Amino acid sequence: MILFFGTRLRRRLLDTGTFRCPLCGVDRPYDHLEVRTWFHLFWVPVVPLGRPQEALRCHGCGVEWPAGLAGPA
Repeated sequence: MILFFGTRLRRRLLDTGTFRCPLCGVDRPYDHLEVRTWFHLFWVPVVPLGRPQEALRCHGCGVEWPAGLAGPA
């Protein structure tokens, strides 16, 4: 029997808004996300690993930044 397991990041939308993206250098809309690592078995999330982290994802460039690094404008 072959066993498929591993870890995967799952993102949950908390809020949206506008911030100054460090990469784009201009004000852009963003998604405020909760990012958490999950252990999965056969591609089904089973157990969360560690604490959830917060991140901001720029709509312009698609890069995610830690919430403390790139604050809202």
